[in-house]
Amino acid sequence: MDLVFSPTACPELELPQVLELAADSGFKRIQLFRDATESSPVHPNTSVPMVRERIAAAGFSLAGLNIRNLTGRKADSDEHNLPYNLRQLEWDIHLGRALGLTEFNLSGGARTDEAQEDLIEGTNELLERLPGVRLNLGNQQGNCLQGLADFQAVLPALDERARVLLNTGHLLTAGEDVLAFAEAFVNRISVVHLRDQQGDRPVPFGQGDLPFSDLFSILKGAHYAGDFVVELESVNWASPCDALSAARAFVEEAWN
Repeated sequence: MDLVFSPTACPELELPQVLELAADSGFKRIQLFRDATESSPVHPNTSVPMVRERIAAAGFSLAGLNIRNLTGRKADSDEHNLPYNLRQLEWDIHLGRALGLTEFNLSGGARTDEAQEDLIEGTNELLERLPGVRLNLGNQQGNCLQGLADFQAVLPALDERARVLLNTGHLLTAGEDVLAFAEAFVNRISVVHLRDQQGDRPVPFGQGDLPFSDLFSILKGAHYAGDFVVELESVNWASPCDALSAARAFVEEAWN
């Protein structure tokens, strides 16, 4: 299995410190976020060549990039402007391609019919304009892609290169059935973000509501060979390194 470090465990750290923590925790692969973390490849203290060099020098490979969401709106004014939003996303994708990536993670906008229509139109337009690129659409609590019914509504209208990112933490937060979601889309899931929770509170892996064994059985039955991204937000039960090491070991044992 391919385990990937997520900098959501240490959003305040810049990339060199993130890579050090990831290495100390036993990881060799990492994903990055366009926004939300100081390890972003668009940080003012870094550049694309620096990101590539730092990741390579640490002996890591870059597994993915979480780009801005396809909301159909301008972030600064909330004005409805799908072409503007698509230009932002295309910029993010070209950034990721410069880092050696061909697939990108994103989600949609608000829980409105307009946002859902923009998601369908915008995803298909991006994939038409950018051959060789794959978009992994992630479920997100409070989003037009919150759960099972939302994906059932949009996936039939999307190009096959639009895949599914299963985020267990957001499914649990939204009160969605993780196993039903996995079963429905198992042949289209390309990446899994793992976070265990009690309700909406992150907890050590194996101590929350996430049914690891049943989820892994579903994925194994479909010969899933994609990434598992280990997410630990708001770690307060151990040092980040200890918590990450324990989570990585738990997932490896549960999968095997």
